[in-house]
Amino acid sequence: MKRSFLAAAVVALALFAGAAPEAHGGIYKAIQCYEQNGAGHHDVSYDSSSERYRATADCDGPGLGITHDPGASRTGSGRFGAWTITAPDGTEIVRAAARVNASSQNRHVPQVHIGLEGGSRELLDGVQGDLHTVDWEGEGGSYFRSRLTCLSRDDCGDGRDAHIHMRRIALTLRDLAPPTVEMGGGLLDPGSRRGDQMLEVSARDAGSGVRSVAVELNGQPLQARVLECSLKDSVAIRLRPCPKDATPRFEIDTTGARFRQGPNELRVCAADFAPEATANHTCETRTVRIDNECPVSRTTGAVLRARFKGAGRRITVHSDEPAIVAGTLTDTGGQAVRGAEVCVATRVDTTDGPPERVIATPTTGADGRFKVRLPAGPSREVRIAHWRGAHEVAERFLELRSKAIPRLELSPDGGLENGDSVRFNAHIPGPAAAQRRVAIQARGTGKWIRIEGGRTDRRGNWSGRYRFTNTTETRRYAFRAIIRRQPGYPYQPGKSKTHHATVTG
Repeated sequence: MKRSFLAAAVVALALFAGAAPEAHGGIYKAIQCYEQNGAGHHDVSYDSSSERYRATADCDGPGLGITHDPGASRTGSGRFGAWTITAPDGTEIVRAAARVNASSQNRHVPQVHIGLEGGSRELLDGVQGDLHTVDWEGEGGSYFRSRLTCLSRDDCGDGRDAHIHMRRIALTLRDLAPPTVEMGGGLLDPGSRRGDQMLEVSARDAGSGVRSVAVELNGQPLQARVLECSLKDSVAIRLRPCPKDATPRFEIDTTGARFRQGPNELRVCAADFAPEATANHTCETRTVRIDNECPVSRTTGAVLRARFKGAGRRITVHSDEPAIVAGTLTDTGGQAVRGAEVCVATRVDTTDGPPERVIATPTTGADGRFKVRLPAGPSREVRIAHWRGAHEVAERFLELRSKAIPRLELSPDGGLENGDSVRFNAHIPGPAAAQRRVAIQARGTGKWIRIEGGRTDRRGNWSGRYRFTNTTETRRYAFRAIIRRQPGYPYQPGKSKTHHATVTG
């Protein structure tokens, strides 16, 4: 059981190898009336404008046949009998071949033709004769048809020996329609999720059908379904070999190692059938927040409120300053709930930052209040949660903005003369402090100007020198290190404390 599932997952994910579907679509092969390969004539239909044209279907024998049965009256001009294979919606025939045995008599003429876009058709040459192959290759084929028809200007004779038999029909189709995919289920319900969850997928494909549905988590394969399709050695034995609609359900264990505490990227992709080319596929992405670390409270409340002390839902502090989160828990009537567990968790504000971390799990006091001190550090999303049960949570989100405060040292900071150099050692707070731009600004009697700068090492340190060359009198200079806003660095712009050095001209 496990081995077959893993094999299915590998097949499904292999279908997504490559990139987005190209405009020309994927190619697949289908056969009809090829019974030794398991293909009957399920997708072939017969139509006639005269009862004199008779159809037979014996794919183990002569194939799909049309003959003329003479009668007392003659068959009128333009009457016909025809076997037709129509390409499914969202596909086109680009190649067709069949084994044909055909003969004309008394103006009853066998034909094989391809229907094209816009209603035109293309007749194939060399149809008449003993069993032989006829084929066609092109673009935009909508149907493949064998026909016995009266081509006389007047009526046709008895045509007792006129016939056409066709078998071993092989079509190459291009699937032009990418599938659609929608997601639902408990895993995608609003708020954080925990434990076992259900993911429901609805996939649809108008062309070759839905071949597979795969689930990725944070860029890695999680689960997959390869659907049952009508195939023989990778060749379709139906023109739409796979289901037009698929609604697989995935049981997801969010406690698995591939899930991380906090937001997770969930990607669901549906692919159609195209074994000889990159399959058309469509993907939908959702962010799923997982919380398996906060406790489920033994005492439950209804209304959760939270804010930063001295502020509201947002606060800006220095990177070396803590912040206080305070809140209350009440019942529906506004009465304080005592002894309930609340969870305070933070997540560093970077694109690929670490998982969310639970900071504290305070218990509400007699007045329903709680308070948590957040340590100094980077900008963070702060989540306050009260789990009333395994599937019910009240949550509030706060935003902590932190200004980067670099640490700057000057050496020496006195006894300098014109021509001497001063050394700067700067350190910026982490995380993600490597390769960040730091600038040193100086001011004598006017504006701050940039005199030095560069990128930090992997520990967030930077060193540089500046040589005084234009000081003509004793002057006291001010210096500071500044950090600008930088992608991936979880801090607001900030500056160090100001340092001074006296230089004699």
